[in-house]
Amino acid sequence: MYGTCENHGSYKESFTLKRLKVIMSQKKDKYSILGRNTPRLDGALKASGRSEFTDDVYLPGMLAGKIVRSPYPRAKILNIDTSKALKLPGVKTIITHKDIDSFMVGPDEMLLCDDMTYYFGDEVAAVAAIDEDTAIEAAELIKVDYEPLPGIFSIEDALAKGAPIIHDYLEDNFADEIKMNFGDADKAFAESEMIREDEFVVNPTHSCFSEQHTVLADFSLPDQLTLWTPIQAPTLVQKGMSYNLKLKESNIRVINLNTGGAFCGRGADKPHHYIAAFLSRKSGKPVRIACTADEEFLVYRGGGTYKFKIRTGFMKDGTLKAIETDLLLDCGAYMETQFIVLHFIGFTSQMLYKLEASKYRGKLVYTNNPPYFFHHGTGMVAFRFAFGSQLDLIAKDLGMDPVELNLKNAVDKGYTTPSKIRYASCGLKECITKAAKKSSWKKKNGKLPPYKGIGIGCGVIRSGGKGMFTHDTSAVLLKVGEDGKVFLFTGLPDMGQGSHTTMAMIAAECLGIMTEDIKVLSGDTDITPLDIGAISQRGTFTTGNAVINACADVKKQLLKTASAKFSVPASAVIFKERKVYPKDAPDKAISFEDLVFETLYSQEGRFVMGRGFYNPPIEDINRTTHEGNSSLAYSFGSQIAEVEVDPETGIVKLVKMTVAHDVGFAINPLGVEGQMDGQVFSGMGQTIYEECVMDNGRVLNPTLLDYRTPRAYEMPEVDHIIVETIDPYGPFGAKEVGQGVIQCTTPAIANAVSNAIGYPIKELPITPERVLKAIRQKKTEQNKA
Repeated sequence: MYGTCENHGSYKESFTLKRLKVIMSQKKDKYSILGRNTPRLDGALKASGRSEFTDDVYLPGMLAGKIVRSPYPRAKILNIDTSKALKLPGVKTIITHKDIDSFMVGPDEMLLCDDMTYYFGDEVAAVAAIDEDTAIEAAELIKVDYEPLPGIFSIEDALAKGAPIIHDYLEDNFADEIKMNFGDADKAFAESEMIREDEFVVNPTHSCFSEQHTVLADFSLPDQLTLWTPIQAPTLVQKGMSYNLKLKESNIRVINLNTGGAFCGRGADKPHHYIAAFLSRKSGKPVRIACTADEEFLVYRGGGTYKFKIRTGFMKDGTLKAIETDLLLDCGAYMETQFIVLHFIGFTSQMLYKLEASKYRGKLVYTNNPPYFFHHGTGMVAFRFAFGSQLDLIAKDLGMDPVELNLKNAVDKGYTTPSKIRYASCGLKECITKAAKKSSWKKKNGKLPPYKGIGIGCGVIRSGGKGMFTHDTSAVLLKVGEDGKVFLFTGLPDMGQGSHTTMAMIAAECLGIMTEDIKVLSGDTDITPLDIGAISQRGTFTTGNAVINACADVKKQLLKTASAKFSVPASAVIFKERKVYPKDAPDKAISFEDLVFETLYSQEGRFVMGRGFYNPPIEDINRTTHEGNSSLAYSFGSQIAEVEVDPETGIVKLVKMTVAHDVGFAINPLGVEGQMDGQVFSGMGQTIYEECVMDNGRVLNPTLLDYRTPRAYEMPEVDHIIVETIDPYGPFGAKEVGQGVIQCTTPAIANAVSNAIGYPIKELPITPERVLKAIRQKKTEQNKA
């Protein structure tokens, strides 16, 4: 269950019979394939253990790589002695910064440290040997002399007067800063009848991949590098390594076989990719680096610490006027991709509710904690918790029902945000209304017994788009065999979210064949066409549109044969259920396979291959004002959480979730429910379980024995509500269903817990300790009153 990016997978694989009948009756006449409950194409392979992952690949002469890491969070490197390690039988090569010319993997990060280390686990050297045991022994024999230095482990300490500067070429410990001002915030606050200000904290979490970070690099041929690695975006890794290694992209091949979870955390090239490549180049042999479970937690980079200060102006009737957000984000020792998180939070702060103005300041702060990376929605989940919690407190200030407050301010179709984001479709109000009705909100809100609570959360997210890149491109190739089977080549990986099944369903619908007639091949940059990858919720929307265009190209070729055969215009030919026939003469039908055969072996002899390309026609974001519509489609959702709290232990039990999500069009309803279930599971983890407990830069709970995640039996009852708004730009009207769901889960659960104990909790995760502290604080305040 806990192993995908856009989706954690479904904890149940079937609908109730009643729900299935409703869905079928609505869609069976319009589409042959789409809208139907379709099992995953790769389900049998994965269930039987026959799916191949990077760790299953073995090459002749392959070596095992091991990285030597700093045992100090901040230290000077005085000397590196590799002599003993090189004498160990079976050791083939060792690299330090001297072997790679102090190679950089980012604006502030050296691949292997030269004279300083900046976090516990920082890469210092690496060894390749004939097997794993020898590599481990050799790594231990590499003698590094350090001079430990005082470290900085919190945002407050990093910003304190006189604090040591972590990177001495800077004047302070700020890694980056972004300001966004949309509308006239000063005017809107001045006109507000009430203003509320709150502070919220979200602590570090880990992605908990079911497959650990692994890479197999073959750089044994001059200027020809092949990488096998679990990754969300093979094309982006290829481009990044091409830039850094000064190689042509055609000389770098990136292969993604299967991926055991990503959760936004595998979207780019990482240090272990380069280290394996350099070890391979020096040794002349393929090198595999497989990270241990401890390494995953110590150095591979989930979400950091967020500290929000949110100020909101509103009217006494509940109308929101303006929001002002200040964010301090601990990026760890290196900036990594956290500057993108700053941008995304700035945009999302004014996307969900109708506001006159939004003011945002986000700052990245260097510490000597491990560097952080993208994690579940690139920071938007953290913001949604903070603002969703504050919205509940505003409702209490006003004596207003939280559902009514959300409805009153919810955006809708046609709305343009202060930053010029436009919504071509929007089902937010429908999601709120249906979730409230399904959960019996009016009967429960404010009427439950002590320590039982109900809460609402809402969210919004885009379906791909510009922002990080100058384009959002997907290309697809279709090759049709003479037996009528179709090979679909795409650069979009399937990490468990079911995107390959979705692409096959779209292709089957377009070509009038069955889903099982499509074979999807992906994740190999030498074979598959350009695709930005499975990032930013773009898979269904962008790659799905490319599939439609590729199918149109195939049909154009087949229609030439069919039109001549039936002596009818191409517009009068029907493709359906593996049959092709004139619209007015279905009795003359021939099989799709026969039509393909005739086309292939006609007098002209056409090889049937379709090409599809899609780059959403969207505008560039203004780099100065940050205004512009970076995506064509946005998804919306609302959830109602019901919890029980044990006042003696502080343990929170999530009893039920009612999940409503605007998906545009549900191509595969079973997959949509799987998305909902997976994100609820992940969201409950981030809200009430998961936290990397840090002490002086080191993770104290670096294994799944100590890092708390929810168990399968703790999954609550989930009521699913699929809202379809038929987006005008999406493939058959479809858009995102994934990271947008988890945005709703976190504030819904947090608000339910706060309502259950009668006191707000403003820090994640909501551990038993924090619950008990809030209960004690409530009693103290009551006694003082």
